[in-house]
Amino acid sequence: MKRLFLLFVTVCCLGPAQGGELVFVVSTGTAMPHTEFQQGQLTGGLIKALGDALAQELGLSARYLLVPRKRLEAPLRDGKADVVCDMRPEWLDGKDWQWSETVFANHEIVATRRDTAAIRSIYELRRQRVGTILGYRYPHVEQPLDDEFTRDDAANNDQNLAKLLRKRFTYMITNSLYYDYQRKVHPERAALNPLTYTVWSFDTYCALPAQGKLSLATLDHALQSLKKRGRIQAILDHFRPPRRTAQ
Repeated sequence: MKRLFLLFVTVCCLGPAQGGELVFVVSTGTAMPHTEFQQGQLTGGLIKALGDALAQELGLSARYLLVPRKRLEAPLRDGKADVVCDMRPEWLDGKDWQWSETVFANHEIVATRRDTAAIRSIYELRRQRVGTILGYRYPHVEQPLDDEFTRDDAANNDQNLAKLLRKRFTYMITNSLYYDYQRKVHPERAALNPLTYTVWSFDTYCALPAQGKLSLATLDHALQSLKKRGRIQAILDHFRPPRRTAQ
């Protein structure tokens, strides 16, 4: 009986069984380099690369459940998904989610076109129409500006960038991973101001339900293993166009 009990404990501590499925819930309000969608499927980007690597590390197959930003937590709560990544506690309503160690480092920025100087203070956004994403929260802008913060919501960063380039508004709140990528690959990248205003710097994490099939210890162990082998850095580098070297 003692040997059987020890075997049971060992199996439980190993985490998800080999050959199972790990379901990631993904917001459709994101864009490259975070997510690439084709025909209603997640086909590329940082989130898929991370999810594929995590699932492989755990001996599972990755599946991606796509939902609008405002419905992001429901699949986790209903047991239809196991984890959501590239998130922060203040971005979600639920207070009972378990949070992993750091996944990505990023910066929330205010971007402009080249024909507009970068702001030097958040208060320069007073009563200005600012490109934002529907369902997203911007506490570091909302709190100081209060009712003088005028949002112009779009479904995702790509739509906001198009509106910025078409001069629908002058300022856009986005993140540095997205904006740096677009300044390298966008057809109209020459019109984008390389100077930005950093609202704040932040890390993102993965969140999972306390009673889910994946334990926090198992998830953190997988992330630590990926970092130790350089997989996380390699994922980030893959979506950063190579730097030009001096001739």
